[in-house]
Amino acid sequence: MSERRRTDWGLRLIIGSVLLCLVLLFTWRGWLSNLDNLIYDSFIRQMDIPVLEDVVIVAIDPKSLSSLGRWPFPRSYHVDLLQALMQGQPAVIAMDINFAEPDLQHPDDDIRLVRAVRESGLVVLPVVLEQYSAEPGLRESLPMFALHQAAAALGHVDTELDADGIARSAFLMAGLDRPRWPALPLAMAQVGGGWPAAKPLPKSGQTPVYTKTVSGVWRRHHQVLVPFPSSSEDLAVVSYVDVVSGAVPESRFHNKYVLVGATASGLGDNIPTPISASGRPVAGVEFNAYVLNALLQNKLIVPASLNQQYLFNALLVVLMVLWYRPRGWGYVYGIPLLSFVVLGVAYLLLSRLQYWYPPGVMLLSIVLFFLIANGHQLRRLLQALFEERQLSQTALTAIGDAVVHLDEQGRIRKCNPMAEKLSGVEAGKAEGRPVDEVFRLTHNASGHRFSLREYLRHRQPLFDHILALKNARGEEYQVHMALSTVPGAEGGAQTSVMVLTDVSKEYALANAVTHRETHNILTDLPNQDLIVKHLESALHRAAKSHMQVAVIDFDIDHFSRINEVRGIDTGNQLLQAVAYKLHTLLGGQVEIGHIGADEFLLILEEGKIDRPIEEMVELVFTLFSRPLQVMGQEMRISLTLGVSIYPAHGDNPALLIGCAGTAMHRGKKEGGGRIAYYAAGMQDKASRLLEIESLLHQALESGGFEVFYQPLIQASSLKIIGVEALARLRDTNNLYVSPDEFIEVAERVGLIAEMGYQQLHRACAQLQQWRKLGFVLRLSYNFSPRQMGSIDLIERIRQILGDTGFDPRMLDFEVTENLLLSDDQLAETVLRQIQAMGIGLVIDDFGTGYSAMSYLTRFHFDRLKIDKSFVSNLDSSSGSRAITSAIITMAHDLEMEVVAEGVETAEQYELLLSQECDEVQGYFLGKPMPAQEIREYLFANKGYAPLAS
Repeated sequence: MSERRRTDWGLRLIIGSVLLCLVLLFTWRGWLSNLDNLIYDSFIRQMDIPVLEDVVIVAIDPKSLSSLGRWPFPRSYHVDLLQALMQGQPAVIAMDINFAEPDLQHPDDDIRLVRAVRESGLVVLPVVLEQYSAEPGLRESLPMFALHQAAAALGHVDTELDADGIARSAFLMAGLDRPRWPALPLAMAQVGGGWPAAKPLPKSGQTPVYTKTVSGVWRRHHQVLVPFPSSSEDLAVVSYVDVVSGAVPESRFHNKYVLVGATASGLGDNIPTPISASGRPVAGVEFNAYVLNALLQNKLIVPASLNQQYLFNALLVVLMVLWYRPRGWGYVYGIPLLSFVVLGVAYLLLSRLQYWYPPGVMLLSIVLFFLIANGHQLRRLLQALFEERQLSQTALTAIGDAVVHLDEQGRIRKCNPMAEKLSGVEAGKAEGRPVDEVFRLTHNASGHRFSLREYLRHRQPLFDHILALKNARGEEYQVHMALSTVPGAEGGAQTSVMVLTDVSKEYALANAVTHRETHNILTDLPNQDLIVKHLESALHRAAKSHMQVAVIDFDIDHFSRINEVRGIDTGNQLLQAVAYKLHTLLGGQVEIGHIGADEFLLILEEGKIDRPIEEMVELVFTLFSRPLQVMGQEMRISLTLGVSIYPAHGDNPALLIGCAGTAMHRGKKEGGGRIAYYAAGMQDKASRLLEIESLLHQALESGGFEVFYQPLIQASSLKIIGVEALARLRDTNNLYVSPDEFIEVAERVGLIAEMGYQQLHRACAQLQQWRKLGFVLRLSYNFSPRQMGSIDLIERIRQILGDTGFDPRMLDFEVTENLLLSDDQLAETVLRQIQAMGIGLVIDDFGTGYSAMSYLTRFHFDRLKIDKSFVSNLDSSSGSRAITSAIITMAHDLEMEVVAEGVETAEQYELLLSQECDEVQGYFLGKPMPAQEIREYLFANKGYAPLAS
């Protein structure tokens, strides 16, 4: 081999070895990721990704906040929204709203929401990654258990920002300790049919590799890049309040993928994306909509794996080295062309095959080779990089939020113009300084200073709050702060990106709405909801300090007469004068509320007042001994005060307020103008009946009745062949009201029919679910005599059976002998109509009346139920045994089956079995149980009743 050729090969080996080492090092360390991101952003802006009409966002926007009030909305609104959406028959509904905790103030709203989600069968709910507040660590925030069970699917909403603070990718699977949750858009596509369950997920080479097995790690898999649309066409967005109010036609949602989430500033995430340079930062729900839009079109972009990058980058180096000639440099002018070829191929792979191959390292190898071949070409490349940097800076400038890049110690590295405006400090003077010196942030609730550096020191990765900001010029803002911490590679120094959004207007509006909702419009005193919260806090403090709290409920005697004689304006000004005097003289020591009409509520804490409670009560009473100035005239009034004391009269707000109100009404009955302390016995049976009536109305409105089920057992085999549905009602203390008690009230006030329809509907739906599990059961339903006169009785029964799909042949109506006494002709007509539908009829409590005997000869009943008063004496009374034996024999002769209720001992069961009784029911074989318990009972005993020991 000639000397020249040996020299050429020596140079090639040196150049190739150096370039190959550098290329592999840069690929491994990802040092050119920013360049790759800039190239990717440029390409994405050139691609024309269509926007599907199938994706619709229901936005919780400023218009919705202005119309519906402060966030979070009552969950009854979400129920109305779901009902409105389901009218349009959408493909799927995703609610990007965290329902992790129940609404303790409005539990009925939770029940309605769970029912609406379950009945729709199309609702996808989010899994949110949260940070423990007390110590470092992560947790998955799932919807509360009932919603979790009712939802069609769950999907995570984790969004990862790249090191430059821009979101480009999504992880199709993620989860704490193991990636078990699909992304919210993927869960929607699977529920809606846009991504069949059998269809594999895109293979991604950029999925993180977890080498540690420790718990508490948020693990992500199947990373894909999101192709954001760059055209003027954008996703379809409708306002939440327009949907709830019916302003949006139902057809708008037909077969659509509907996402519900916040877009108003300060409520949701404000995520910079590659299209943010066009002024389009997106909310979290919009980001998920873009992922869904790409997923439904199969246009998600798959990033190349590290091994693929190693291979192709090394191959390019080898090819360039083979082309190298140390003499004859004319060919080097083709090197810039090679850069464009690389970029062109990367663009084609991205736009045509949805495959992203980062060209940064390839370009680096070309540049290095270019420097060796012809150094004067460097200028062009530097100019291109400068232009890309300017493009990135343009994106940050166009964003209407303050973006601040921080190092590990919390010092400012870079910030955009909006950050200068909010802080009042120029970027050049802010860079390098601790962030807490430039941005003076405080907590709104406590007023305590918020230290971002302290927060970063504990390496807490997520932050999302509204804080108060006072800048260097003395200007004050309310800002929504979002913080994303990016760990350094291989344990290196972490950096953070802080985004501040000015939400001062929204915050002021929310405070105004909150004040309006929690204060009486006329007197500006706290209303009942707010004063109850104050009372809860006072009781909590009193329990810790072992002190007393007094509740005073008072109103103005003969106030209605004042309105009638002097007019409503005078009455209103009188209320304002009373409120002003209370606030002026007592406001520093006493919590004052205006809870309705002329009724006021005062809270006296023993630790806050300057005299004993009894003297303070006297002081309140004597405050109005002198006349008040109302409309330029003197007006004398008298008050009636009702007083209750914690802990003597109760330990919760409802009870104390009720006792004070009871005492006040007692004082009114005694002539008014006095102080009445609560005493035991004031609340008589009438109060109890009113309470039960109120509970009944609330339960009917919210579906709050519970249904228990007691097994019906085939005596010969102990097989569970049916259940009897029994209504249950809880009071405000979460205790069960006696059925005899609330059924009597329901019949008296005319609510028994509607209660029965709700009970029947729920029971039929429940038994249909058990049928799918393999348990085919007969349903026994107690038919009230008060339902007999209902004009729509038969139609309602048909509607319930149609809605639930329940077989009427598996349904029995239990009627009492008293029903047959009500009206012979009407009873017979209605019973025959019911039986014509295929529904069985059972005589309940047989043997306690006299009318049924005549009916047995001319009207066919399917079953006869022996009253438990005979069954309870079977093992001790021969007379009872003779009666039951006679009843069973007679019923069998009339081709009726016999059910014995109230079986509570083995002896009773054995006697009934020996008398050939068909079915038994009682605590010995199975007590009444809620649906979940009886489901477990069925599974545990494989459909048979165990004999008690």
